Order: sequence, then C-alpha cells, then structure tokens
Amino acid sequence: MGYKKGEREEFLDAQKKIQEQLKEKSFLPLYLLYGEEDYLLSYYKKAFFQAFSENEGINCMVVEELPPTDELISAVETLPFFAPYRLMVFQGKSSGRKKLSEDFIQYLKNSPKETVLLFIEEKVDKRSSLYKVVKERGLCLACMEQDQAFLQRFALQQLKKEGKKIRENVLGLLLSRSGSSLYRIVNACKNCVDYIGDEEEITQEAVEAVVEKLPEDRVFDLIEALGRGDQEKVFQYYGDLLRLEEKPAKIQNLIRKNVEKLLIVREYLTEGLREREMETRLSMDSWRVRKYIGQARTYTQSGLQNLFHSLLRLEEENRKGRISDSLALELLLANQAENLLP
Repeated sequence: MGYKKGEREEFLDAQKKIQEQLKEKSFLPLYLLYGEEDYLLSYYKKAFFQAFSENEGINCMVVEELPPTDELISAVETLPFFAPYRLMVFQGKSSGRKKLSEDFIQYLKNSPKETVLLFIEEKVDKRSSLYKVVKERGLCLACMEQDQAFLQRFALQQLKKEGKKIRENVLGLLLSRSGSSLYRIVNACKNCVDYIGDEEEITQEAVEAVVEKLPEDRVFDLIEALGRGDQEKVFQYYGDLLRLEEKPAKIQNLIRKNVEKLLIVREYLTEGLREREMETRLSMDSWRVRKYIGQARTYTQSGLQNLFHSLLRLEEENRKGRISDSLALELLLANQAENLLP
C-alpha cells in the first residue's frame, strides 16, 4: 500500500528534515518512523545509531522490554554522557499486550529535549495519543511503498555506487521483476552487478538471468495463459509458483486480486478513460497500468466475470471445509481456460 493524496509530499518534507538533522546532529525530542517499507525503517534506524555512535555508543539505549512507567521515565531523564543528546529506541511498542502506557505517552509532552526518543512501528493509528504527541513535539516519517520515480532513482543510485550504467528500458525490466520492495531492488542490482563482472552496462540478458519474476507477475502470466486457453502454460506457471513455495491459498488470492483489477480496467476502457486517469484512480505505476490495459483488451467482460465468480465460489467451498486449497485451485485452472476466450 502506497501513499494517499498529499502524503508523498509530507514524506519528502519529513525525509529532508531528518536528513538535515542527522547531518547537523541537531535533534527534536521525538521521532516516529512507521510503515511497510522495511528498508527505509532499517536505513533510518541505522542512521540514528550512527549519529549517536561516539564514546562506543554509551548514549544509545534500545528498550527491549518495557519496565514500569516510573522506571521508564527515570531512564528518559538520565542525562547524556559528555554529549548534547542521548538516544532511546522503542520498536513495536505502541500496540499489543506489552505496550507503552498512556501515562508515559502523556509524559512525552514534556520529556527532556536532551533525550531523543525514536519510535519504530509497522502500523500506526493517526488518531492515537502517541502519533499526536510526536506530531506536536517531533517528526513523523511514513515509510510506505514508493512511487516509480523514487524506485528508479533508488536503483540508479545503487548501480552508480558500483560504477555501472543501465538503459531506461532495461531499468524498467529490472523494476518490473523486483517490484516496489527496496530490499528486492538492492538484491536485484547486486546480482546484476555480480553477473556482468567487469562490464560497465547492465544488460537485459543479465536482468533476465538473475532477477526472478515476482509471484504477482507469474500469476499475471498464468491469467494470460488462461485467456489464450493454453492449459499447458497455465500449469507450467502454476508449477513455477509452487516451486517458489507459494501456497495454493495465496496463489488463488493473487489470481482474484489480479482479476478484480482487470475487471476495473476493462470498465475504464469501456468508459474511455485515459491511462493517466487510470493511474490516479488505481494508485498504480504507469508501467503496471499499461500491462493491465494490454491484458484487459484480450478478454471478454463476461469471461473475467465468470472467472471471478468461480474464484469466490471455490473460496466459499474451501472455507466450509468441503474442498482443499490445492484441489480448489487446480479445478479452477483446469475448468476456466475456455471461459476466458473472446
């Protein structure tokens, strides 16, 4: 899930401020990093540790287990050792059975500026007391799935560090295979660099050789094969997904999500919507919208609807315990190929 309207601008502004503060070592009392992009969470966590690494990190403290609130407040009020600030890190402490007490969160409204508190969370409710207090006294950085422009810059930076170049169309292929995960992009770039050795340019051959397709894209291929009525290819792609240790239930869920999007795109095409309008409505990158448009044009609306309703019926049968995940999916793939033909 990416950013909603206006959130990207907030992210870029907050990111710029954090980078400046880390460089100048001039900090706010509270920081909250949250979101699904693990690479960014890890990157900024390491950056904070690096900024407080003097004196063998004596001014860094990671709160593993939450002590009673009075002891935690006492720890926050401990003065830094021969430095202007000290750092306390809390990860995954805003929810669950053992979470920060409301008394402690209210205390943060007046906690000492010399102690920098860094909270790292996967999910945050913007209505929560913690979010509101940090927003008032510090800085919140939402580390969500990034847009295509960011991913392109990020990949180019990874390759530039290694002294490598890549053509625009090959970069598009690399990103289509690595997806929006920054960790996957880092690994994809590293594998390509290792593959070409002393060569200067990352080639299409290198990407195709060392960057595996995402499960989502293999599912896309599978649906395309269904549309052609090519059962041999359908089960080849299904076998590829199983070899990647994808569970039948997840594969079925991915198929359903793809078919849902294809139905929406098919309706948009009927309405005469332009590609850019579809990008906005679907919150989807341009290359992926083009892919859906190309595939949606090859199917009948009724064929897609039949497949979608078959998926729902099989999911219901599976929930009731009448059929296993794997058998439900195999029956679907075996029976639906002809239904999608134009």
